[in-house]
Amino acid sequence: MSSRIKSCRGHMGWTFAAIFAVYILAFAVFGGVSTGKDCPMCSGSVGGWDKTQYLQSTSPEEEQVGGASYTAKMAREKDPGFLNMSDIKEKQQTTGVTKETDTSSPKTAPDRSEAAGRMLIAPSEVGRSDLVVDVDDMTSTYVDGSIFLPYTQFFDENNRLRSVDELAALLGNAGIARTDSVVLLGTDTDCPTCQDGQYAATLAYWMLKYLGHDQVWVLDGGIEAWKAAGLPVKSAAATRPATTYTPVLRPELLATYDFVANGGAQIVDARAFEDFGQGSIPGAVNIAYTEVLENGLLKDEAALAEVLGGLRKDVPVVVYANTEFKASMVWFALQMLGYDARIYTWPDWLMNQPTLNIDLDPSQTRAEPNPSAPGPVQIYAGFVPAAAATQEKPAATTQNNTTLTVQGCATCDPITLLAGGSLTKNKNPGTRLGAGVSSTFSCQAAVFDSAGEMAATVPMTQSADDLYVGTWDASAAPAGDYTVSFMASVAGVSKKFADALKITIT
Repeated sequence: MSSRIKSCRGHMGWTFAAIFAVYILAFAVFGGVSTGKDCPMCSGSVGGWDKTQYLQSTSPEEEQVGGASYTAKMAREKDPGFLNMSDIKEKQQTTGVTKETDTSSPKTAPDRSEAAGRMLIAPSEVGRSDLVVDVDDMTSTYVDGSIFLPYTQFFDENNRLRSVDELAALLGNAGIARTDSVVLLGTDTDCPTCQDGQYAATLAYWMLKYLGHDQVWVLDGGIEAWKAAGLPVKSAAATRPATTYTPVLRPELLATYDFVANGGAQIVDARAFEDFGQGSIPGAVNIAYTEVLENGLLKDEAALAEVLGGLRKDVPVVVYANTEFKASMVWFALQMLGYDARIYTWPDWLMNQPTLNIDLDPSQTRAEPNPSAPGPVQIYAGFVPAAAATQEKPAATTQNNTTLTVQGCATCDPITLLAGGSLTKNKNPGTRLGAGVSSTFSCQAAVFDSAGEMAATVPMTQSADDLYVGTWDASAAPAGDYTVSFMASVAGVSKKFADALKITIT
């Protein structure tokens, strides 16, 4: 069982024990318990003793409510789990709050060390002043008093993590302050390979830590563990007044392209093995996100040590996946075992790889004849330096973009390969492709029929500085419309121009 040392916190188990002891004492003194005014425990006070004040005395000291100092205590104050069974039954009838128990052999979290207790918390250890935040993508059952902030809101329409300012505004609007004691739970119900793991919670944990949040835990076992413990749930989330979230960044938790490319870290690819096999960051080892889970729960520390045992603790670890979502589970396990770990993403690595700085020239790109009867069709592709290269790019990638920049003729030598990574005043402006590196420009056309099936591939040869031509033998081509895509390559870097041309065979 994990432990968490928090001063002045009330726990449900101690409070129920205290109330039970008072009942036993009352039974012994009065010879039984009756109802109505003769029952000393059924009224609000006995001889000047206020039951409500007693219950409050077992919880943390009174907290200020409203504004930035508002905490979870107010949200759960009316049903904090400190009530006797008759109170609970009455509240079930009047408010719809239920205290469910999962009878279908609930998953049991393994024993956790004190170190794990700094990141994971058991349901029984959640205190009244904790703010429970459900970051599930969708759910219909909530921890009583919890607020709902789906993790999908952390990403923009391009599936990129939002900026720090946007995340801070999102948290503040949800009523979360950086000084709050936060307990997280949540997964993605639409993720068929997630094995019910709390990826949304570990993602939110990493994000809050990155933003400088100190008091934050993941609920061990999630909502199922909460229900199995007999703790109250509701069918709707609570809400809180907006506040201000003031981030204090911990940049050491987020890897940059430069950090990864410089080769000083151990690289862990947390994607599935099939994805890893199709391409990965050089030098990466594959530890799939599912390998740190068992029955939807994070494995115990001994099992995690076996999974992660090939990594050194004295060298930083970078863990990446397609998004921070699945990478966060492996990162969480690494942190729990004491590794210096940070998160990265595969798309950011790809965006920083060299690209061809050219575009098709629409004035030269054509087919002759077009429309055409069955027979040979000449396909032309002209190229120009990419105008888009001078346009502003997203802030996350502008400084880290590596481009194959052409000089003069768009497809002729010399070609300059700009150094990758963040620009600094000492950066070499470029390295000329020299001996041993093929700088030959090549182009190929692919012809597709109206069903999207490839009808032919056409090698292109240079007919002028930036003009390439190839012949498609369309003698056997059925009548209809065809589309042409071009693939241009140089120095091992390729760029595809999809659906660049339309040809009609009559």
